[in-house]
Amino acid sequence: MDKILVVEDDKTVYSGIKKLLELQHYSVVIAQNGMEALEKIDESFSLVIMDIMMPQLDGIETCRRMRERHSVPILFLSAKSEELDKLEGLEVGGDDYMTKPFSNMELISKVKALIRRYLVYDSGSANRTNKDETIETDGLKLFTNRNKVEFNDNEIKLTGKEYEILKLLMKNPDRIYTIEMIYEMVWDEAFTYNAKNTVMVHIKNLRNKLIKACGDACIHTEWGRGYRFER
Repeated sequence: MDKILVVEDDKTVYSGIKKLLELQHYSVVIAQNGMEALEKIDESFSLVIMDIMMPQLDGIETCRRMRERHSVPILFLSAKSEELDKLEGLEVGGDDYMTKPFSNMELISKVKALIRRYLVYDSGSANRTNKDETIETDGLKLFTNRNKVEFNDNEIKLTGKEYEILKLLMKNPDRIYTIEMIYEMVWDEAFTYNAKNTVMVHIKNLRNKLIKACGDACIHTEWGRGYRFER
């Protein structure tokens, strides 16, 4: 049974989410603010669902602190419709976001997709009997059966989505991927207009980490077409 941490200060909202998730056979733990969430989070969780606006410690800062130790996917909830709040959440390490009010089906769809990807790439549940293959170019090495990337034997810490984007592009370095293709292949959902910024922020974060680690962004923009890997 996958374990989900719901971080939300509105009892009506978190009670509804808890009931919905438990009907889908998830184990749910509630934290009513960011400080409580940081006390409860550990490696046993498969997902965090977190409101942005909360007392004591908001979702943005809570996410930033979680990312110092944990790679568990984080799904942001926000009552605000402004893009800046959503983008800030993604920039500090959030994997996806939903704007309140949202449908039950939309929430369950995102929960299943995020957990499925996490179990394969982040938590080590991939079949370790398979050969741990790598993709390597000029010192940059990506391990295909686990969320691990190195440059000259020094690990580059990536979130699950950053790893999946890099893996997709590195496997086919001569191919140009549109934003729509990247979203549907990495997030495992149908592309919508609002998903455009989600992809762009993740690629921005990934580029910054690659530049810091190996001096090269590696992911190149083909204007009007998409992105490709080249080093």
